[in-house]
Parts: sequence; C-alpha cells; structure tokens
Amino acid sequence: MIRSFLPTDLIPVLLKCGALSEMAKARDNLAGGGVRFINLAAVWMQRLNPRCGRRTWVQADGLFNFHGLASARNRSLAGIWEVDHLLVSEHDVGSCLSLLERLSATGSEIGVERIFLRLPAEVPLLSAAKEAGFVPYLTNYLYCRENREGKMGDQSTHSTSSPRRKQVGDDYRLFQLYEKCVPVSVRGVEGMTLRDWKASREWGVGGEWVFEKGGGTVGWLGIKVSRRTGQFELMAVSKDELQQVAEYGLASLDGCRDLFCLAPEFHGELLRLLEERGFRRVARYSTMAKELIVREPQHCLIPVSA
Repeated sequence: MIRSFLPTDLIPVLLKCGALSEMAKARDNLAGGGVRFINLAAVWMQRLNPRCGRRTWVQADGLFNFHGLASARNRSLAGIWEVDHLLVSEHDVGSCLSLLERLSATGSEIGVERIFLRLPAEVPLLSAAKEAGFVPYLTNYLYCRENREGKMGDQSTHSTSSPRRKQVGDDYRLFQLYEKCVPVSVRGVEGMTLRDWKASREWGVGGEWVFEKGGGTVGWLGIKVSRRTGQFELMAVSKDELQQVAEYGLASLDGCRDLFCLAPEFHGELLRLLEERGFRRVARYSTMAKELIVREPQHCLIPVSA
C-alpha cells in the first residue's frame, strides 16, 4: 500500500536502514551518505515550507513491513518537481515503479508540468524509472578530491575576467550563457525559454558568482559549503575562462576537506580540467525527466501577399 509519509515511519525506516539505499541524487545530497534519521526528519519538517512544495509517500504493509519512500519537491519555481529522495532496495524494481507512478499521478492532478530524477547510471531501478515514463536525457559524472593538505587553485593564473556576486538582474545574461554552453538536446528538456530555465534550476547552489569581461558575461560559478565539504559547478564561454572560473572556485573552497563537482558528460573540457587538478571520478548518473503536460504547438499566422 502506498500512503503519505507519517512521523511514525521514521522508526521502521531506521530499522531497515541497511536494506535501503538513497537512490535519488539531487544536487544537495550528492555528497551525503545513506539513510539517516536527521535527513528523514528534515523531509518531514519541510512539508511546512510552502516554497518547497514537498510531497512524500511510503510503500508499506502494516506498521513495520516497510518497502520504500519517495519524495518530490519544487525546483526553483512551482510546477517543476524533482525527486530528491528515493529510499528503496537497489533491486526492488516493483516498489520503485509503484512509488514513481504514484508520485507522477499526484503531480498530474495538481498541474505539475515536469518531474526530474537523477539515478546512478548502472542500477536495476533505471528500468523501473523508464517504465514509469522517465526519459534519460543527460549523463553526469561526480568528481571528488580530498583536500586535506589545503590544495589551492593556481593563483599564478592571470585572470582576465572580474567575478562578482550574482544579482537578481543577472538571470537573463546567465540564460544567454547557458544557451552558449549547453547543447540543444539538453536545453530542450531543461528550458528553451528564460521562464522554463529559471523554473528548472536545481536547489542547493548556495553562493553564485558571475564573471564578466568587456561588458559581457563569460562565466558562472555556484558554490555550496556544508561543514567541511565543498561542492561547485561552473559554466564558461571558452577554455581559458573555464580555467579561471575553476581556479577561483578552488581557491574559495580551500578550507574544505573534500571537494565535489557534478560535471555533464558533454563538457569534455571540464572533465579534463578536473582530472588535471587531481579530481577522480567517483560516480556516473543518468538524469531523467518526465513530461506531465503535453505542450500544444503554437501556430504563427502571417499575411498572405497578393
């Protein structure tokens, strides 16, 4: 039976901690561990946050025969969801399928347009996600580097662009940068318009920096620090700018013990740069999306010349 998540479900989840794995990989739990009480308690409390728009379901037979949990929340704007928790056995395809179908049905009922899901690329649950209507559109790699000796970015690199904190008015300029850096196959899912791109942006970026040169935007850096763990993501218009943005990010995270970067497979220059800086590839993910609202084509009428 699938039902809403209750506080009493925390106990059976903890009792089955060894049998359940966190399969959904949202940006803000990429560097996290397995099932923890504090994470599930946070899921329960976040239901009170209207901006989050969280919905959580469990599959259980009785009080303690617990099979799994799925949680979805808004991305940057309401109407676009991401699955941020999917606690199931790695081989329990049936429970995964049932939870994703229930999640999709609820989203469709309340007008959600699209749902995103990121899973490890080689797990049996990928087949369940595809059967539930999720379509893979992007492969990501997670890179990690231990920073115990305080390895800083290369400060000898001469910077030709000026970084500053992102401001509200930067959204359109960053969207233009996104159009230059991301292939159309990915943009077609995440957002071909400014509105769709803003709605689809993930949580958990933390601080954002914009890099400018000659009056134009040439790079973007997102940084998040949690305890002594640092995560960063970046975009840039060229190889030189990419290197400068990366070095600024590494220098900013110098106090962190472990560094993580989620890099798209299509960005070969970034993958090479990370490996040159001592990062190692620790995981491969398949990012998927499911459309809940069919968009009708807009016809354009033009006058017929005589």
